[in-house]
Amino acid sequence: MIRLFTALCKSFFDELSELSGEQIFQDATDGYNHYGNGCPRCGAVGKLEPHGGYSRWLVHRQKRKAVDSRVRILRFKCKSCGATHALLPDLLVPRSIYSLQFKLLALIAYSERETTVANICESFGIAISTLYEWKKLLVSHIELLVGILMSRKTPALEFLRNLIHSKYLSDELQRFFKKYGFSFMQAPPVTAARSNPP
Repeated sequence: MIRLFTALCKSFFDELSELSGEQIFQDATDGYNHYGNGCPRCGAVGKLEPHGGYSRWLVHRQKRKAVDSRVRILRFKCKSCGATHALLPDLLVPRSIYSLQFKLLALIAYSERETTVANICESFGIAISTLYEWKKLLVSHIELLVGILMSRKTPALEFLRNLIHSKYLSDELQRFFKKYGFSFMQAPPVTAARSNPP
């Protein structure tokens, strides 16, 4: 996977934004120069070549509504090692249809406590269990970002607001990805349970 960390625009986190997730996604991927970048697997520079792509769903928030879009993920193949990589901008959370914006806005609504959890989930079109999974994931990722002691002193709402209004958001997301090998608000992969042979 090639993670593309671009400057996420402030309007992306504005629920009333006129920008669609598709537009922001397209703007992020249009400028990618595969010739000057190295393979994430072997590091060979100038060896990536276009290798098709696939479509996936992207759920984002626009005009206070959940919007489903189809986006085209570009794939590249390394001529050196043969590995294939999908190009994923930072607004996408790997293995999730929900955009980073969508997840963070839902968590902000939850942290503000201005309405019930049921109303928030209905507004965002998600299950209550999904919101609580995201809350648990956020807490663990805040601990990774700022440390366990600091995370206990920093309320989640304050952290979220500072994060989405930071002009260095993409830099922070990139540092997080490089340090831990997975993306901010990305759930760990689900592994299938193996049964022991009789």
